[in-house]
Amino acid sequence: MPVVRVAFYEGRSVEKKRAIAEAITDALVRIGGSSRSGVHVIFENIAREDWVIGGAPELGSQATKAEPPRTG
Repeated sequence: MPVVRVAFYEGRSVEKKRAIAEAITDALVRIGGSSRSGVHVIFENIAREDWVIGGAPELGSQATKAEPPRTG
């Protein structure tokens, strides 16, 4: 039973989360041989001020003002 945790900034819509969960599930079924019912996807919505990169809060970092690139 694969369990996948996805952490990103809060604010994603339910529709986007469903699409992400479906894509992750599809990949684990196709590549990993898991059953669809065995794949668990857990979303962790993190406030920007709680995201720290290199010891600096994400919210205040000049290098990371923009949201990290999204894939897919």
